[in-house]
Amino acid sequence: MKFVNDLSQYFTSFLDASIYIMFFMFAVALVLLSFPKKPTKKDFLWGALNTLAVYTIYILSESIFFALAMLIPHVVIGGILFTLSFAILPSAYLIILSKDYPLHKVVKIFIIVASFLITSEIGRSLSMMVESQFGASIFSAFCRVFPTVFVPVISYVMYRFNIQRFKNLPRVHVIIMLILSSLLTISAVWQSVTITIDESFSVRWLLISISLVELFVLTGVYYAVYYLIDSRHRITELEVQSTVLSLEKEALFIDTVNREELMKIRHDLRNQLSYTSVLLQDGKYEEADQYIRSLVDQKEEYLYSFSCSNLIISGIVNLELTKAKIAGKKIKFKVVVPPKLPFEDSDLLSLITNIVDNSIENFVPSSDKDEINVTIVTQQDYLRITCFNSVDKTILKNQPSLKTTKRNRGHGYGTKIIKNIAKKYEGYATFTFEDAKFVCDCLINMNHKGVNNA
Repeated sequence: MKFVNDLSQYFTSFLDASIYIMFFMFAVALVLLSFPKKPTKKDFLWGALNTLAVYTIYILSESIFFALAMLIPHVVIGGILFTLSFAILPSAYLIILSKDYPLHKVVKIFIIVASFLITSEIGRSLSMMVESQFGASIFSAFCRVFPTVFVPVISYVMYRFNIQRFKNLPRVHVIIMLILSSLLTISAVWQSVTITIDESFSVRWLLISISLVELFVLTGVYYAVYYLIDSRHRITELEVQSTVLSLEKEALFIDTVNREELMKIRHDLRNQLSYTSVLLQDGKYEEADQYIRSLVDQKEEYLYSFSCSNLIISGIVNLELTKAKIAGKKIKFKVVVPPKLPFEDSDLLSLITNIVDNSIENFVPSSDKDEINVTIVTQQDYLRITCFNSVDKTILKNQPSLKTTKRNRGHGYGTKIIKNIAKKYEGYATFTFEDAKFVCDCLINMNHKGVNNA
């Protein structure tokens, strides 16, 4: 019976125009977080209906929490329960309706809940301060609801600069945002249960000022984290583009070398055929036969072509084989991959070429039979790329990260690009040095959503 009476009291005494407006602002903020990036007319209609539904649910759920809080004998505990109810609906909404990754949902829930509580507390303090000086009025009601305007603004900032773009968030940045949001939430809850209408004017102004600073700090930290992650991704993209550009230049050079090689083969073939023709014309059939057999038995390979089921991998391997041949270094590939891989072609190209290029540039054979060994295989849900080769210990001392010294080729960030691409696809890359052998081991997750290559 008391629960029903308290529920009735909520609608008759507690719920006024300012509360209606405040809940509407909260509903708009929540819907905006899950709004499409490129909305259509249907999306706007759905957004309006969604806002109305969330607004109605907010009013009904808060009335229930108000009645429950009134049932608790301890005033402070009841006040905490009612204040924390502001966190339940936004959390449930984002968990159910948001299409973000789980970690992104958690970050957004912490930030939006903190902003809800802080703006609500700022409005409550302003309203109490005005009422203590001038009594209840339309102005005090306006002061109660005005700070909640900041909530849709913060929501728009998260919508405009959406961290959902980045599947992998740096752990340190996530921890900073979660800790900051938690501290601000605790601060808002503490203020709501300790600050009363009898509090001094100066204390209220101090708390309002602190809460406003907290609100701006929360928004600023979110944008700063977004900016840092976005800058890191842009740098990685520029590094990849630089690598691709350098590979195009190398491809032109390799094409020139191959053309020269073909010209030599053609010239040698003409001379060989001419000599064979002379022998046959002179009736020296045995000598002609022996000469032809010697040509057949020659083991020299001019142009070696590698082929596997994946055309992109085949092209990359052929490119690296030609590079190794021009550099006068032996290299061996073992490739077992499907025809299609769920990675962007530019990332796959940059990843493999940087791994192999580092080995070619720093390869110091210990014997004539020593060679670079590269393995590209699939292992369960991962693509694994391993490369190991002999290396001079003096090079390792001078270049611990084994970065190239060739400034005109754009590989100065070789190992950094490898690590960034591996992280992009929820994998990892390790670089180790054992028994005069340098080993690069890289795993990337094939379940990552990407662009298939064929």
